[in-house]
Amino acid sequence: MAKNCYRSFTIIALSMALLLMSSCSQLQRKEEYNKDNKTSREVLGFYTEKEGTYPGSQPTVNSHFNSLSIIAPFWYKLDDKRPGSLIDSVTADHKRKVIQSAHKKHLKVYMVVHNLFYETVEKGKLVASNVLDNDNNRNVFIQNLRNEMNQFNYDGINIDMENLYLTDRDSFSQLIKKLSDALHCDGKVVTVSVPANTGDSRANPWSPWFDYEKLGLYSDGLMIMTYDEHNPRTKPGSTASVNWTEATIRYALKHEVPPSKILLGIAGYGWDWDTTAGKAMYSSYEELMGRKTKYKAKVLWDSRSQTPHFSYVDEEHHSHQAWFENSHSLRFKLNLVEKYNLRGIGIWRLGLEDPMYWTTIPEKIKVKK
Repeated sequence: MAKNCYRSFTIIALSMALLLMSSCSQLQRKEEYNKDNKTSREVLGFYTEKEGTYPGSQPTVNSHFNSLSIIAPFWYKLDDKRPGSLIDSVTADHKRKVIQSAHKKHLKVYMVVHNLFYETVEKGKLVASNVLDNDNNRNVFIQNLRNEMNQFNYDGINIDMENLYLTDRDSFSQLIKKLSDALHCDGKVVTVSVPANTGDSRANPWSPWFDYEKLGLYSDGLMIMTYDEHNPRTKPGSTASVNWTEATIRYALKHEVPPSKILLGIAGYGWDWDTTAGKAMYSSYEELMGRKTKYKAKVLWDSRSQTPHFSYVDEEHHSHQAWFENSHSLRFKLNLVEKYNLRGIGIWRLGLEDPMYWTTIPEKIKVKK
């Protein structure tokens, strides 16, 4: 009798074990299926050389290229003396080396052209205007871009003209249309960086300069700079609160930008406000964690903005507030990318971020390769 009971118990136990193994296997297959069937998202990383104490972007690319789709080297600005020409900050050999290395890693490379870092902000507006408002200069500019992109084998471009005269709004849209018409003939991708706009008082003050609807129509992608919600011109606060970030997405969608063209900007940095002196310092994640340790500060989580922050008092008895992004706050942004089925994300910039970004990104989204 006991033997029969034991045999029955063994058979039941084996059956349950097989059933459990089958369920686990099915669950694992389902998870793999779900992950494989997720929409692929682009992960664009802005790429810079070493800046002062900040590391360059190449070490990040070398370590995490499997979680990137595109790098966008920040090498070119508009020539302030020859309208339509470019000033580059690196040698031709360096360009070739970085681009060829990226292509071997199956990364695309987008050329970034900007109108920043002149003696004055006003000069940036004027330099852009000289290209936008003159047909000949605009044609020279487009031809120079084509030549550069074909010579160095760029896959696309990102136009980052952040500070324009309001009167140049329409001519900027027309530039993007003509540029897209030309570069599409060469098989190149055209993206445009635009300031975050919410359509209300929270909008970036430079936002009205950009016609989302036309730029979304003419370009292949809009890189919305959803960072610096709080910055040196504002009181201390989140770099990009989740509600503000979502409002910028909704604004773009409302203005007919297809979700398949929206890259959501992700900050890799933070701001450290010296509230005693009334100024703010741009800081890498590593720098901020160094100050947190040095001053024995405690990182707190702000549930309203879904971002981290901490406070401390320095040696000069100045009070500080630091707000930044980390891998936990990144999750809330990536949830929005999935919720609205966006093209992907654009990180400013590779080398400043929380290293745990590179664990979170492939966990949350399927990276397009």
